[in-house]
Amino acid sequence: MGMYTEIYINVDLKKDIEEDVINTLKAMCKLKHNSLYLADKPTRWSYMFNSGSFCTPNTSCANLTYDDISKQYSLLGKGDIKNYESEIEEFFEWIKPHIEVDYTDKTFIGYLRYEENPEPTLIYK
Repeated sequence: MGMYTEIYINVDLKKDIEEDVINTLKAMCKLKHNSLYLADKPTRWSYMFNSGSFCTPNTSCANLTYDDISKQYSLLGKGDIKNYESEIEEFFEWIKPHIEVDYTDKTFIGYLRYEENPEPTLIYK
């Protein structure tokens, strides 16, 4: 059957980010209703930020915003999926090259938490 894994991400994206990356994130956040942008991605990416479960707080969040002053996008996402094929880890690896980093050696970008683990696994870029 499978176990649920919670994902949380909160990042600023690079200013020169490619349009296809933005379109994929818009599709994941349900801001762009075009499955073409997710066709080459794992199936569960389409509801990664749009579902919850009883294993963690039953909340989800999918927010991709653009700031006119900084001229960049930011992504805030939280959800819960059955992470059958490590789709969450694959998503983090896919998004890392597009994240604006701070001035430290490690930039915290989010976490994942398997339903039976009381502590999350912190993800850094």
